[in-house]
Amino acid sequence: MTHIKRIGLNKLFLWSEASRYQTYPQALARLQPGGTYTRQQIGAELFRLAAREDGRQWRDSQINNVFGFIQSSQDKLLLKGINLFQRVTPHGVQRIAGIDKWEQAGDTWQPTPAARVIGQAFAQEPASARWQQLLAEQLARYEPRTRMLLHLLAQGYRLTFEKPGYFAGNTLLARLVGPEDIVLFADNCAAFNQLLMAHKQLALGPWWLADITAAGFEVVDDFVLQGAMNRPPSTSFINSALKTALYLFYVSGILVEEDDGWRVDTDAFARHIHPEVSAELLGIQATDRPGPDNPWQQLSFVVNELADERGFVITAAAAERWGEMADVPLNERLLAFDNLVRRGLFEGRVEIVDRHLGQPRLGRGLFDDDNMRLVKLRVLA
Repeated sequence: MTHIKRIGLNKLFLWSEASRYQTYPQALARLQPGGTYTRQQIGAELFRLAAREDGRQWRDSQINNVFGFIQSSQDKLLLKGINLFQRVTPHGVQRIAGIDKWEQAGDTWQPTPAARVIGQAFAQEPASARWQQLLAEQLARYEPRTRMLLHLLAQGYRLTFEKPGYFAGNTLLARLVGPEDIVLFADNCAAFNQLLMAHKQLALGPWWLADITAAGFEVVDDFVLQGAMNRPPSTSFINSALKTALYLFYVSGILVEEDDGWRVDTDAFARHIHPEVSAELLGIQATDRPGPDNPWQQLSFVVNELADERGFVITAAAAERWGEMADVPLNERLLAFDNLVRRGLFEGRVEIVDRHLGQPRLGRGLFDDDNMRLVKLRVLA
């Protein structure tokens, strides 16, 4: 097993404007079954980036953070994004024309299961909140800087700005106020990177560690965080990048304004984001969330989370969400969901209050009945 002493972070840049967070799921909705892609193909076929005269793509920076990790030296891994695509090309040095390369333009990448689920959710119902929740979860699992701030804002810190409002005024003057008063982005963001180093284990998180270990690497306890090169992580326009990353949590009601600053509403986080993430990132006790041994609590959680303003849930989306919580294999979730609801009806734990045909794009209905693509469920236990 290769010991990793350094973890590199790509410069953070997501979609072009904070409010254009549909950019990623819209692209992922174009994924082809079983498809693998080069970086060029991800830009051209999925993100529809136009080609320039020199062969590069316009606005290609918006795909910089869609990737997983690569090995970038003997003892260093580079986290290239939020893990929507994992590299198929094996890790290690490739000798090309007499030059040792850890990565090349022709490397192929395959979508992660999360990328496919986000894309499917957007394709099924672009107006629903489901894909927003899934994309926010991906950031909360895999984006180190976002993870650190969410954690601190859930633990009593507040993020304050020059003017009232979300990232209002000169955001270079933003402060993290709590047990300490930290001017995050002053002096080339020195305080921000110091904070990141102090919380490096939390910033990296268990999901990256699991993927890294599965690939045959071991991160040493005293690893250091760096940028893509052997310097501190890039803080170039990090204030704007974090405004974009946190915007999903803002529109979901997770990041809320209170008094003179912004904090994380842990109850809203637990309602909208997978309980596994809540327990790990926000320090909520696992017993506070529905566990794998209580499917009725899980079902109630899913119904409350996904119901629209009329109380209806999309059956296929509810089955996917419940199956994810219950650790049901992806290809078995619809049938397992049917069986759970059927059992609940028989035992008097569940009522079908109403049903609706919905549109074919919503997917399979409950009990394979097209008239129940949308259902209103009442969980009594």
